[in-house]
Amino acid sequence: MLLLGTEADDLVVQRALQDGSLHKALLDQLEEGIYIVDRSRRILYWNAGAERISGYASHEIAKRFCHGDLLMHCDAEGKTMCGDGCPLTGVMQDGGTRACTIFLRHRDGHRVPVHVRSRAIYDPSREIIGAVEVFEQACAQDRNGLRALQPFGCIDELTGAANRRYGEMRLRQAFEALKEFEIPFGWLRIGIDKTEEYDSRYGQGMVEAALQITAATLNRNLGPLDVLTRWSRDEFRIEANHCSRVELAETAEKLVRLTRMSALDWSGDRLRMTVSVAAVMAERGDTPELLEARVGEVFESCRAGGGNRAAIAHSRYGRSLSCLP
Repeated sequence: MLLLGTEADDLVVQRALQDGSLHKALLDQLEEGIYIVDRSRRILYWNAGAERISGYASHEIAKRFCHGDLLMHCDAEGKTMCGDGCPLTGVMQDGGTRACTIFLRHRDGHRVPVHVRSRAIYDPSREIIGAVEVFEQACAQDRNGLRALQPFGCIDELTGAANRRYGEMRLRQAFEALKEFEIPFGWLRIGIDKTEEYDSRYGQGMVEAALQITAATLNRNLGPLDVLTRWSRDEFRIEANHCSRVELAETAEKLVRLTRMSALDWSGDRLRMTVSVAAVMAERGDTPELLEARVGEVFESCRAGGGNRAAIAHSRYGRSLSCLP
């Protein structure tokens, strides 16, 4: 409760609360992203938090439609939400509220998971004149701790993922945890499709940009204990810590979908990268070499099917199951 001293103090506070510039200054101090749209979903206000999360400055997005070609919200299935699935459209139709987790496209092209809360805006006569959306990053904040290892030579300079030397060390530790404590983990191999074609058409720099966007999408959609490693020029590995086979399959499918929904603007073209994802569960008796060999077999089945899909091995002796065509 705010305790006021005098009527003069009360008047100052009332005037301050009516000051639009003060309201904007207060909203810009929030970590959450906030934006306001009119009935046509034209963006009228975009706060500093929205700039930090999305990468888009307010002058780039003001007066643009939220259903245009910027944010391109999608769900975990990779379905675009700018039509019937748009929370803002829903709240302006029925006056209710909406809360969900969606994936916005960052200015750099990768996909960022965000928790979204939407509410209608009314005029004095109780007519709906627009809507406001509040969003915050949904990725595990603990994943940012990997950056602290930069001075020790553990991080790949291009992508920000762990480098192979560090990733191999973490893999050995995961096997020790499996042996001593029976903590399960999965192993994923992710490769960007058509890199030779991209090299030929656009040059090596385009593949490096694609690696950066792919790494950002992967990193922002993993658990806090998962380890993303750049394994080779155009491939990554993920140690999915403490997961079941079902959770591993769900992760593999999600990463394929979200990467497909990311985009890279290059030489006037908007390119959508795709990846092949193979996944296996580590089992007793495995070694890093055996695990790599098993995930390699599953990966080849992905690539043989044309890429842009995920596959998971049922067991060490079972066939691989294609999870996403």
